[in-house]
Amino acid sequence: MKNINEIHLEDIISDLKTAHVKLDLKFLKILIQNAAGCERPWRNIEFSEKIGCNINTKIQSATGINGWINGHTTVPVSKLIKIVELSKYNWTDVEKNLTYIKAGQKRGEVRPKFPIKLDHKIGAIIGHILGDGSINKRGESIFFCNSNPELLKEFMYFMKEIFDVEPRIWVQKPKIFEEKTEWLKRINCIEEIPPNHVVSLFYPKICVRIIKTLFGNFADGRSKKITTEIKYSPFELKRGLIRAFFDDEGTVYTQRIALRVFQDNKEILENIRIMLKEFDINSDKISSYTKRDKERYYFTISNYRDCFSYYIKIGFTSSAKSAMLASLIYRLRNGKKWQYIRRLELSV
Repeated sequence: MKNINEIHLEDIISDLKTAHVKLDLKFLKILIQNAAGCERPWRNIEFSEKIGCNINTKIQSATGINGWINGHTTVPVSKLIKIVELSKYNWTDVEKNLTYIKAGQKRGEVRPKFPIKLDHKIGAIIGHILGDGSINKRGESIFFCNSNPELLKEFMYFMKEIFDVEPRIWVQKPKIFEEKTEWLKRINCIEEIPPNHVVSLFYPKICVRIIKTLFGNFADGRSKKITTEIKYSPFELKRGLIRAFFDDEGTVYTQRIALRVFQDNKEILENIRIMLKEFDINSDKISSYTKRDKERYYFTISNYRDCFSYYIKIGFTSSAKSAMLASLIYRLRNGKKWQYIRRLELSV
């Protein structure tokens, strides 16, 4: 993917051939009539064959086309591509008249707001998926798990902004770390979360399809990575990604003087360090420790300049972590070591 700042429907449509769309019916009728070159395209056998639509030989009619025009069924993207190619209309026209898109014939529709901007919002979605979220192995849904209402609301807000879709919200039963996840109940809003419970937000398959088309297979169950598409994405997207990832996986130690981020995947941490460097934020080398017979990795941002740069350039959505980082910066700034460095700089 080129380093561009926004994505139009035309940029991704060839990767969504198995999806279905619903268009404004007035526009859809005009589009199909124009492509067929006649008033009753369902009767145009040659046109029907060109777009691969089945023909009822008894009545010499393509009932599928009639169903699309009357709004009874959605249009397969594979067919829509051929229709647009045969018409005088372009994908900008289709984009403006898009009602919704879904992965197949079943429910799960979303209303993406094209063009999709490659900014901090979609960056935060990727960062949260790399952190406490996931895309299940079958690629049927995106989900984000957390107990912090601020982070849950952020994920919901950005998904709503980009895809115009609400999640299914499920409360998890309290469990020990190694236990399998069990669901307590489904709720309607974040305000209904019982105290000290983890919540999962679930989003439909078409969101997976669109996000993976843009950023590659960066999450597949527990297998996660920073893809080439993410590496070459705009700075604002990376800013949102880092912020969300630190919100999920980061810890602020005000007594040890450290901002630290943890992850089972060492390669992800290496790439996050590289991204931080793009914002002129330095970090220590990656270290590891063993927890529950498993090696875990972390790196630390441990001096005033870099902690302050992170606070100003990236920050936290979690108000608690943001307050702790502000406190850490205050302690570092007023420490003897920092005051000594400042005196040396001022004397040069």
